[in-house]
Amino acid sequence: MATMKIREARQAYTAQLEVLRDRQRKLLREKEANDTKLKYSSGEEAWNGGSGVVIELSEEYRKRAKELQERIDQVKEQIEEHVKLRDQVIEMEVGIANVEVAKQQGEAMQEYGEDVAKCLEIARRIANGDKVPASDEKKLMDFNMEVYKAAKNLAVMNENKKHKEYDSLWEEKKADEKGDQPDPHETAGDTEISVEIPDIGAEGDV
Repeated sequence: MATMKIREARQAYTAQLEVLRDRQRKLLREKEANDTKLKYSSGEEAWNGGSGVVIELSEEYRKRAKELQERIDQVKEQIEEHVKLRDQVIEMEVGIANVEVAKQQGEAMQEYGEDVAKCLEIARRIANGDKVPASDEKKLMDFNMEVYKAAKNLAVMNENKKHKEYDSLWEEKKADEKGDQPDPHETAGDTEISVEIPDIGAEGDV
């Protein structure tokens, strides 16, 4: 077992799959060529009435055909194993990305709800004739112009009352605190997991 990022594990499986599929293609071509020689030698065997040399050659091709088929079957199993493992990693990556998306959407909805509550509080303060920062008035105007106008109209009725002066409901963020939400797929790809990367052996291994 090895610990690596999901992205690295996916890339490792993909790289080994490319090697295995290339190996499979070479073996299939080699078997096809061997089968052609076997077919020709078998014909020669029948034509020569069972010549010892031809029989020996035919047996060699048959033995080789069996060896090649065993290697082809082995590579096929390795490919199926790697595809299964890679698909499991991809499913995990997609699942983590979906969780991150849902989390960001939830945070966005929560932030929107908080902004709505702040805008309504600003409207209440303005309606009472209280003084709020120009930036907060702008927030309310952008949120709902009708609510802003109604609050300003009520402020006229309360202009003779004692008024309060408020600071902004929005705290100014420092430049280094600002930033976009992380990409869900990047977050998923950077997640570390324990995976098994099967040994595919050397090309000539049976």
